[in-house]
Amino acid sequence: MTSIPAPPAPSNVQGLIVRGYTHPYSTHMLFHFPSRGAAAAFVQALLPYLQSGEDWGDAKPVMLLNISLTCNGIQAATALTSNDLVQFPITFRLGPESSDSQQALFDLGGSAPANWWAKNFKTADLHCVVHTYALDAASMDAIVTHVANAAQTAGVTELFALAGNLRLVQVQLPDEKIHFGYRDGISEPALSWPVEGEPYDSSTLDNFVIGYPTGSPFAPGPSGNNAAGQFAKDGCYNAFRIIAQDVAGFEKFLDDTAPAVTAKLGMSTADAREWIAAKLVGRWRNGSPLEISPDAPDPATCESEGFGYLLDMDGMKCPFAAHTRVSNPRDQQLFPADEPVPRIIRRGAPYGAPADVDPNADRGLIGLFLCGALAAQFELVYGWMNQNTFSQVFSPNFDTQDAVLANRQVAGVDTSFTMPTAKGAIQVTLPQFLTTRGTAYCLLPSIASLEAVAAQAV
Repeated sequence: MTSIPAPPAPSNVQGLIVRGYTHPYSTHMLFHFPSRGAAAAFVQALLPYLQSGEDWGDAKPVMLLNISLTCNGIQAATALTSNDLVQFPITFRLGPESSDSQQALFDLGGSAPANWWAKNFKTADLHCVVHTYALDAASMDAIVTHVANAAQTAGVTELFALAGNLRLVQVQLPDEKIHFGYRDGISEPALSWPVEGEPYDSSTLDNFVIGYPTGSPFAPGPSGNNAAGQFAKDGCYNAFRIIAQDVAGFEKFLDDTAPAVTAKLGMSTADAREWIAAKLVGRWRNGSPLEISPDAPDPATCESEGFGYLLDMDGMKCPFAAHTRVSNPRDQQLFPADEPVPRIIRRGAPYGAPADVDPNADRGLIGLFLCGALAAQFELVYGWMNQNTFSQVFSPNFDTQDAVLANRQVAGVDTSFTMPTAKGAIQVTLPQFLTTRGTAYCLLPSIASLEAVAAQAV
């Protein structure tokens, strides 16, 4: 009988891994370490606000932060050598610009890595991302000022991801929506986090937290008593990705497509636009899944998760290439090489002024995609979105794409999107809705490892 390893202590795991904070204000700040001493002094100044995974009960912190380090950042901030770092997965070491990663991410055209970070710096120069959160605007200003002053005092360089040297600041949108008008953050994997004194299922948690191998295909590494394994233990990988959204283009697509739906189904133009928006994503913009509420959004189902696709194998309710069906096929049969369905913990927030405030502003999503295996989880799902090759439902050509997130410049793909109906299918051509502004592969180290970094301060 295989023994289950002792669970990770929430007090040693960064809080973002355990829960989404729901703080209405956040800012994500990027940094470069010129030396190990500078990194140590900087991290030491941030420790009072570093949030662990412990339950805060009713005393939600007014402001808090978490810290991500890239592989180059770990090398700059610690005594780990090149021989130590080679223990980390090659995907993490080489980063998202590598040819292997780009076979899944397909960051082409305006999304190409050469255009990332508004060309303000190179991805290799990004060492650290500090994720700050607050309950009110004054507290947000306070913690951002504290982090910026700590960097200046330590001699750490702040980097800026957007044109005009702008920080990645969460914008306030109503009803937890993103710029395309959908509620976000509904479907998240349950990690079965252990409760003291109760048995727990380690098979999900150990797919994300490093150092608890259970034989899962997603079990993260490095593991063991070597220097890299000790530093990584109780950490989690974070694919940090900035995605711009073409809101005007998205709404124009709905306008242009609505007449065909109106003619075939007899809907009003307004209803046709919302019907198309739901078919693209697989949920109505309020969150109701098409599998449960196929005809209209329903407040009673806006957070529903208890559904599958086996009873919808003609795509009449939810099209095969709808975003939520591609990113999480649930019980839909996959090809053996793509099983089991990988899950990703998603954190993040919209950035940039709404279109009705500033039509010309850069706007989109600050995405934190947490996983144990960057290649087998994050990149695999992204590959599915760019090329629908993971299930027999896409036979015979397997060249369609995710209706929202894919890069349309992938060679040889079919950019059409089919919406089956009882009166015949409606097929449209999909434009490019998103542009990648930057991506970094990071580790959310344990509290102990960050304290060890800080302890090097002179």
